[in-house]
Amino acid sequence: MEIALLLVISTFVAGFWAMNNFADVPCGRRKLGRAAKVVGGENATEGEFPWLVSLTRRGGHFCGGSLITKTHVLTAGHCLCSGSSPIPTNQIRVTVAQHDLVLPSPYKYERSVHSAILHPEYICNKVKNDLAILELEKELEWSDRVLPACLPETTGGKQLDDVLATVAGWGWTNENNQLGGRADTLQKATVNILKMETCRAWYKSQGKKTKIHDTQICAGYEQGGIDSCWADSGGPLMVTTNSGEQMVVGVVSTGIGCARPLLPGLYTRVSDFIPWIESVVKK
Repeated sequence: MEIALLLVISTFVAGFWAMNNFADVPCGRRKLGRAAKVVGGENATEGEFPWLVSLTRRGGHFCGGSLITKTHVLTAGHCLCSGSSPIPTNQIRVTVAQHDLVLPSPYKYERSVHSAILHPEYICNKVKNDLAILELEKELEWSDRVLPACLPETTGGKQLDDVLATVAGWGWTNENNQLGGRADTLQKATVNILKMETCRAWYKSQGKKTKIHDTQICAGYEQGGIDSCWADSGGPLMVTTNSGEQMVVGVVSTGIGCARPLLPGLYTRVSDFIPWIESVVKK
């Protein structure tokens, strides 16, 4: 999936969630100044999401991810598959402090991948349990532009109905290639997290037999127009607490097209996988 970004607004939500931080510095904080409210824009501010990384293969961006420790990146399981087979880890690179995929930057740098750990119940080409963790060959260096994301506690993700969230990535700006291609500059958009019964009813109303699992989050709008899209996969769906931290509650996973009415995007619900994430990063 990618982001069909037709509108961007700033997001403020009530901060009642308990958070997990698996890193050795405070998580979810943006040391660089935030931009003012943006309406009708598309670009994120440079350094706005310092945990967001670009996954590349053969030199090209193909998915996003979120830093959760100096050596671990949370992403989608399907990002690490080519058809029904896993992608060899020596073909994957992780770029941190990335903002523009084309322009040079004194801040961004790459890390190779030591290992790729798919969720044990994830199957390539499927959507259930669509989560993976990359372990980097070498530790990162924390800076204003490279910081870890906060994750929810195991109960935090159940309190998200009708909450606004931010999704960010370098994906397509329109599912029709004639109307928009992959973004070079990091994009962000605001989507509404829906009640599961609402999401399921919308999909059914469009004649879709998509099975929407309780371990997924559904986010978008009845009229469509704002969504994640291809090459945003693996990137974060984030909520902001009253104390200002950004918490990654979802991982861009799947959907039907991009930004279609009554067909919101589907995200892996991070809170349901915290025990597994902890077992991987604390080995």
